[in-house]
Amino acid sequence: MLKRLTTAVAVLGLPLAAQAQAVFTTTYGFGSVVGGPPGSGLTDPTPVPTSAGVTYGGFTAVGQSVTGPNAGSRFSFTGQQLGATNASNTFTGSILTTRYYEVTLTPKAGNTLSLTGIAFTLQRSGTGVRQYTVRSSADGYAANLPASISPANALLSVVATNVFQVDDASAVAQVGSTVTLSGASFTNQSGPITFRFYGFNAEATGGSFSIDDVAFSGSYTNANAANTALTIANG
Repeated sequence: MLKRLTTAVAVLGLPLAAQAQAVFTTTYGFGSVVGGPPGSGLTDPTPVPTSAGVTYGGFTAVGQSVTGPNAGSRFSFTGQQLGATNASNTFTGSILTTRYYEVTLTPKAGNTLSLTGIAFTLQRSGTGVRQYTVRSSADGYAANLPASISPANALLSVVATNVFQVDDASAVAQVGSTVTLSGASFTNQSGPITFRFYGFNAEATGGSFSIDDVAFSGSYTNANAANTALTIANG
């Protein structure tokens, strides 16, 4: 089945300025990614979503030790940071801040962007990463964003501090990795926001870190349309 990027948008039917706000959920499905190496390279070739209020960038793999994805139709690379052993929950590695998957969302001119969450599917190979996390440009990629598992998944958990962990027995796609976005850093933003996905504590260099169906939720508001609505109402 052909996978496609999707953007679901609902324009709020409210009076005056609220008429300019649109709520969206945009999903990256990586349908055009080709496994290699080199495959489709370090940038997702899948056409990016389109929206009236947001410019969606493409996913790029940064700092990888390989030249292309190891699997198709998802964003998956080997050569991740080591630090795990088979059948153990004791880890010796940590996040490598120079190796990640990155994507940028930018409000179009005249719009502001508010983001509420990210949900995605995680998959590892039998010797792949055991831990992963998400950070953003809002604080210079300093802290892991608030992590939770929804819906509940016995093979996924969250450990300190906001680090996702996948059970060693898992080598198939797992749903439930959820990031909550709130506060001023993600509300009514007029500039770009970049997110980075880090995988680490792999069991072997041939182990993979794979993400898929990455869904961003939020809203955008067109200030020009809001001002026009107010002018008409008050005219």
